[in-house]
Parts: sequence; C-alpha cells; structure tokens
Amino acid sequence: MMRCAILLVVASRATALTLPDVSRAEALRTLALPLGGVAAFRGGAALAVVGQPRAPALPSPVGCRVARVPASDGSGSCRVKIFYPAAAPAPEDAPYCLDGRATSDGMAGLVGFRQLGLAFLLAHLADAPSGCGLDAAPVATKLPLLVYSHGFGGNADMASYFLSEVAAAGSVVAAVEHTDGTASNTVLEDGTALPFAPGRLSRRAQLDRRADELVDVAKALRGADGLPPLGETFLGGHSYGGPSALLAASRFACAGLVLHDPALGMGYASEAAARTVSFTSDEYDAAGVRCGATFHCRGAFHGNFVDAPLWAPPWVMRPLSSVIPAAGPVDPSLAHAALAAAAATFMRGGDVVPDGFFERRA
Repeated sequence: MMRCAILLVVASRATALTLPDVSRAEALRTLALPLGGVAAFRGGAALAVVGQPRAPALPSPVGCRVARVPASDGSGSCRVKIFYPAAAPAPEDAPYCLDGRATSDGMAGLVGFRQLGLAFLLAHLADAPSGCGLDAAPVATKLPLLVYSHGFGGNADMASYFLSEVAAAGSVVAAVEHTDGTASNTVLEDGTALPFAPGRLSRRAQLDRRADELVDVAKALRGADGLPPLGETFLGGHSYGGPSALLAASRFACAGLVLHDPALGMGYASEAAARTVSFTSDEYDAAGVRCGATFHCRGAFHGNFVDAPLWAPPWVMRPLSSVIPAAGPVDPSLAHAALAAAAATFMRGGDVVPDGFFERRA
C-alpha cells in the first residue's frame, strides 16, 4: 500500500506540472483507477494462494529424506531429495522447499513472476507441505531406483508432488540438485548458496557435471541406509535433464531411461544407450521431439512435468502459459497420476499403452 501511495503522490505532482488545467483531485481519481486495479489483483491473487498448493492424495505413504552425495572426482558434492514408499506415515511432514524462501523466489524467477513483481505469488511454497513423511521407515520390498535430473533453472524441489506420485507407484526416486549453475538455487558443500548462474560453466562442462552427478548418485545409493532394497537403476530427467540423463547413460550401465520433454538440442549425446521412454508436451510434440518410445501427452505443457500447475489456482497459472508453458489444459493431478503409472509400467519391463492421454509417436 505504501508503494501505491508514493506512486500516487509522485504521479499527481508530475500531472500538475504538465497539465495545469487538471485539478489535483481529478488527477488522483484518474490514477486511482489503474492503481486500484493492480492492488485489487495483487490482493485477490494473494488470497487465492491461501491453502495452496495442495499436496496430492497419494494411494500409499511416501517417505522423503535428503542426502548429500560426494563427487567421485573430489570436487564437491550435490544434494539429493529421495522419495520412496514408506511402511507407515511419519509424524512429521518433509518440507516442500529445502531452502524455504530462497527456493520459492528462485522458482518465481523461473516462471516469470519475480520479473513482474509477483514473486509473492509463490512465497507460500516456502512453508508448504510435501505430503511425504520426513525420514519415514521404508518398505522392505525391492524396488527400482530412478535417478532424476531437473531442467534448466529447476531444482530438487519443484517436482516434489510429481515425483512422490512416481514413488507411490512403486519406485525409489532420487531427485538430484545439480551444482553446474543451472539450479534455480542450491547450497554447496561448504554452505555457500549458489543461485541460478547459467554462465558459471560452458554448456559442455555443464552437461559433463550433470552426467557425473547422476552417475555418482546412482552408485552411492546402493546399500544406503533408510531406503528400500534397490533393484535395477534407471535414469531420467525433465527438459535439460533429458540430455543429462542420456549422457550419463553412456557412462553408466542403467536399465533404462524415463524422459519428460527432453531438450535434445541442448545435449551432445542424443542417442539412447538403453531402453528409453519419452513423454512430450504439446509444444515438444509439435517440434517433433522423439527419443526412444515416445508418447505425446495431450493437453500437457512443459510445466505439467513438474509441479508448476499446482503452485497456484488455474486462473493464475493457465493465463501465464500465454507467456511461458506453465500449465496446459489437462488436469494436472490426473496427468501426474497417469505419468507415474506409465513410469512404473516401464520400469517393471512393460509397455506404455496409448489411451486418451498418451498418443504414441515413435
């Protein structure tokens, strides 16, 4: 409100100087209309995110724990957020954002809110629940491991709801937070915060770092405490995480790859070295992206492969998609459930079946 008042005073003085025939009261009334509209939108949007986001109603308990995995070359370590089927609900819910407001502000910048002065629209994520039990006791069933790479400007948190759905469908999912400068925000081994810094490394060096971190995590989690017994290892990723996983698969014998909107043009190892399934949004499908067995997800936009459509009500997120592809017309919760079930089928050795949502492309 103080900002609006200052703008009114400054603008009214400028108007009085340039338009001497307009009274101060008339100028204030004229300026009050648009400024009042802005204030009303901000107020309405702030009220709209009360109670948001809503954690998905998972079919069974999911646990969450955070680990730090050292680099095999001794250059540091990366954080990993691990989702897994739990034997029972835990008394404490794991946080959605590892770094609170620093994480939510970074994600606001990713979707364009911070640039528009609307970072407050995602501030509620800083204290949001994840819907997963913190350090919950794991099930004793052997399950496949999916080591997952975030996209350009992503982090280990922004697909928490989606990846917890994947875990609930029968797998252990390790969301790696990369230290190559492409995470919206992360914390290094010495406690130093590293905000989004895409120029920190060259593109080649970024991909090498990302691939190495995926391989390091895949190896380090074998026999780790607090997790279910691990079966086969799969690699996966969203967007820039796609070429990262493909490169990692050329260095590590994985059982397969699960990719979501793989940004193949950003990588240099686009040939799948293992059995691969890819799921593409409307935009990536229209661009002809294909990698392995490829399925177009009708009505899904790029943001539907993370939690973006669930961060705020549809009337906030869907109009934003005219600028960036944050949320398609598909129901985001149903899309996550379908994608989780498809990933589980693939990791069990089955084939994804085309239906009203999945359209086979390759």
